[in-house]
Amino acid sequence: MKLRIYSLILIVFLASSCTSSFDDLNTNPDKTTQATSAMLATKLILGLDATSSPSQWQNEFLVKRIFWGEQMDNYQYNRIEKGTFEYITYLMNAQKMVDFSSESDMNGYTGLYYFIKGWYFYRATMDMGDIPYVEALDVVNHRFPKYDSQKDVFKYILDDLSKANDFFSKSKQSFNGDPFYNGEPLKWQKATNVLRLKVLMALQKRADDTPDLQVKETFASIVADNILFESNDDNLQKNYSDINGQTNPYHRSSTRSIEVYAGSKMIIDPLKEYKDYRLFYYFAPAQALVDPDYLPEGQTLLLPNDWNAYNGLAVEAPFDQEQKKIATYMHNRPNDVYRLSYVGVPCIWLGYADMNFIIAEAVERGWITGNAKEYYEKGIRASFEFVRKTVPSEYNNNMPITDEYIEAYLQGEHVAYKSSGNSNDRLKQIWMQTYLAGYFHMNRDAFYNHRRTGHPAFPINPETNLNDAKDKIPVRWLYPDNESTTNKEQLLIALRNQWGTEVEDVNRLMWVIK
Repeated sequence: MKLRIYSLILIVFLASSCTSSFDDLNTNPDKTTQATSAMLATKLILGLDATSSPSQWQNEFLVKRIFWGEQMDNYQYNRIEKGTFEYITYLMNAQKMVDFSSESDMNGYTGLYYFIKGWYFYRATMDMGDIPYVEALDVVNHRFPKYDSQKDVFKYILDDLSKANDFFSKSKQSFNGDPFYNGEPLKWQKATNVLRLKVLMALQKRADDTPDLQVKETFASIVADNILFESNDDNLQKNYSDINGQTNPYHRSSTRSIEVYAGSKMIIDPLKEYKDYRLFYYFAPAQALVDPDYLPEGQTLLLPNDWNAYNGLAVEAPFDQEQKKIATYMHNRPNDVYRLSYVGVPCIWLGYADMNFIIAEAVERGWITGNAKEYYEKGIRASFEFVRKTVPSEYNNNMPITDEYIEAYLQGEHVAYKSSGNSNDRLKQIWMQTYLAGYFHMNRDAFYNHRRTGHPAFPINPETNLNDAKDKIPVRWLYPDNESTTNKEQLLIALRNQWGTEVEDVNRLMWVIK
């Protein structure tokens, strides 16, 4: 008897004529076997964070907002290797969550099932391209699932999320096991529709040549229905506390290398240029410039709220060169709220600010009618309001964000929405504000946005670039190793269908970004 679990799906089969069931094989006599919908829902919802694999902090290196001074990081220097299908195996439990539900809460749990299914498959296809979908979860009939085209995968994802919206709309009762929204169907319906907008905007490059997907029409109908986030209170986010097991993961007691995290020029330079107070909430001043114990000879001591105490590192520069700045305390570590507070800052998975930026882009592109400037400014306000609410005043380096400041910021030279001129210039404003608001949030999305738009432009140094193509940023992850051993025939077919070759490459464009 042999149990094999593939990376893509939870495939269970017996190597001989044994007739023992899957449940028999996985029964632990020392633990309860009475799983409930609530227990499974909790695990599945918390598992949403797994789709930021390998980790949120490495994704910050990937999108160039943070430089890591402990060692040369592959992501920071553009080496992307294997992706993962591992988290899709969670969907087996998602189906059980529905099966175990009662008549009164079945609609809520079914809506959650389709939301999570859409979320996981969206992340997998955005990372790698074509993936198994139709046969992926049919473990009885498909040991070697076929890969579906990325276009079809997006069609299925949009259908799943439409079903999630329908089930949540029909749900009359909260469901148990939800650590974020307390099982409120309306909250989940809003999150579902925000995710739908995100998926549709990811299809922007294919919106005009795929009329069957109805990208623009669906986007417009979702906005018109107006069941969307209304404030930061609707954010789908992970909150931390000082309770053991729920603490901020960046606290130096668990992530000791945060002492050598350093803000990059990619984020610090525009924050300084825009006179953006989020700089003082995101980062700490360089110790060598504000602490007399570290002050270099001849250097004038600065205050923690002096703009000159913040200077980003060049993520594309030789590692040793930038590491020296960290060794001499000339770097800007993440703000002490990340390093020293067990509560820290919540991590947003789907946010009100991001939603407004997506809608602003849709208006600017002519997908929907409306005022792009209004949505753009709503996004900025939402980001500032989130920052000042979640970062206690003792961590703001004496630069409080007030309502008056926010209004003045919106009128700033670089921030005020351009009322005339090139539409692409306005889009760049939207994309930059999305990037600035995403610090330690949704950071895989910042990579997807860069790949789609090219903005903000990531610096490339052929001398330090670990990508085989020295003049390029990688655009995808390779398929998992297990696919080469357990599903090789279907993998090779997928490679030939996408690129006419059986050789994988992180620089090959997938359908969604061609």
